[in-house]
Amino acid sequence: MADKGTRFPLVNASAERLPFADASFDIVFCDHGAMSFADPERTVPEAARVLRPNGLLAFNMVSPLLFTCWNEVKDQVESSLHAVYFDLRRFDYQEGFVEYQLPYGAWIDVLRRSGLIVEDLIELQPPAGATTTYPDLVPFDWARRWPAENIWKARKPSA
Repeated sequence: MADKGTRFPLVNASAERLPFADASFDIVFCDHGAMSFADPERTVPEAARVLRPNGLLAFNMVSPLLFTCWNEVKDQVESSLHAVYFDLRRFDYQEGFVEYQLPYGAWIDVLRRSGLIVEDLIELQPPAGATTTYPDLVPFDWARRWPAENIWKARKPSA
């Protein structure tokens, strides 16, 4: 902020218990954060709570397909299935962090139960010639055949 000569408030808080009043925001946006590393059964209702009528929740996260194709032994994504899609939920890693992933139908369910209307699910596909700063995570040949990431857009109805 100092480099750009601007100031705005920064808040360090849990996405499962936001310190904001109801209907405080027009947009809640998350890029590989709260929706991945906190329980969506708690984060989605909290996001919906702080949205104003007609407010937008937009978040980007890893695709459930990446989770089902992840080979834990080789620590890489493959073109074959390694996990049960319907068992997706919470993943506890040896490094001490947690990641959440749900099947698509369960995402739609938690969004709807939170009073949100799903507007779009964008399944990202890298174009030819694209580059990445994460070459070890998902090879482009895999991500061109199956979505490695999704962007969800859900809106709070206007009363």
